[in-house]
Amino acid sequence: MNILTIIRDGLRRRKIRSILAIAGIAIAAAALYSLVALKEGYESGMRSEIENMGAQIIAVAKGCPYEAVAVIMIGGQVPATLPQSVTDDIRKIPNVISASPNVYGAYQYLNLSHPVIGMEKNELDAKPWWKIQGRFPEGENEVLLGSVEAAVFSEKSGEYRKIGDVITVIVSGKKVALTVVGILGATGSKDDYSTFTNLATAQKILNLKGRVVSVSVRVRDIGKIPDTIAGIEKIPDVQAVTVAQVMGTIQNLVKAAQTMLFTVMIIALIIGGIGTMNTMMMSIFERTREIGLMKATGASTGQIFKLFFTEGLAISFIGGVLGLAAGAAASLGGDVILRSIVSVMPTTSVGKISPLAVGLALMFPVGIGALSALYPAVRAARLNPIEALHNE
Repeated sequence: MNILTIIRDGLRRRKIRSILAIAGIAIAAAALYSLVALKEGYESGMRSEIENMGAQIIAVAKGCPYEAVAVIMIGGQVPATLPQSVTDDIRKIPNVISASPNVYGAYQYLNLSHPVIGMEKNELDAKPWWKIQGRFPEGENEVLLGSVEAAVFSEKSGEYRKIGDVITVIVSGKKVALTVVGILGATGSKDDYSTFTNLATAQKILNLKGRVVSVSVRVRDIGKIPDTIAGIEKIPDVQAVTVAQVMGTIQNLVKAAQTMLFTVMIIALIIGGIGTMNTMMMSIFERTREIGLMKATGASTGQIFKLFFTEGLAISFIGGVLGLAAGAAASLGGDVILRSIVSVMPTTSVGKISPLAVGLALMFPVGIGALSALYPAVRAARLNPIEALHNE
């Protein structure tokens, strides 16, 4: 009979206690995996969304620029606007290559709200990854549909089937006929779920004539961004923020939440480790005569230590594997939970398989298990065989 068989039989004899110890480790490991994997997925998704904005600086009306940019990123409508003339003022600032005004809003179609973005055609220069079937909307009430919007409308609307068809939407309580002149190829970003039109059309249907929500600014020399921002903010009622600053703010918020949750996970793992230690100690008390018999029949101190230490590791490893599986399943469906409690979310799924999370979800439980099994294993190895055999 080898050591693995003895460990298996030992765990089977104490099913309830072993299951509880394994469950404690598994729950903590699942939470740890989900925390790390969702954090990585969220940061990766938000970084992709920001990079897809195609600008280094975003100018908005004075207030909270971070909140404004966050609302823009999820296709929401920012209440504060700027006069369109601000765009020309920004273009005159040294180091500015281009300044593209944008208008953001929404319309109702198929009983759902859909983001609509007004932009000038020259903004396409900042989006070289865009592949348009058809053309960019330049005429009145012409629109470009994101790939997902086009697929949904084609399937469910009854109006739209191909480029050139007209959809009747509701904007600010009024019916508006929009002609689809193009379809945007899949980008893997929020653009797939958006509708694009020229600036004039967006201003008209959203009642923002002569106004813009933001100005996307590209610079010649990124080393001079601070000077460029200072120049932009000299314009009355204008505030600017870099996309890097937005990403930094998001990362800081994520790290703060992660630190708090990580602390909770460590405490949970320690509690699981204590449960493992308790299981091992009770096992030693119950098997004292068995240990004495093994020693009397030739088992060495090292073999006894190995037996109980390996049993403790087995409990932690099994818990870690089960927790990893549960955490992976939970994180893949984590979008549903996060989107209900986090207002700023990337369009792509944040639930992904993370090698880092896999490693941590296995290493931490096994490490805690090793520490928890060390003392019980030493105690078992040091038992006097004669005293152990006389134990009742």
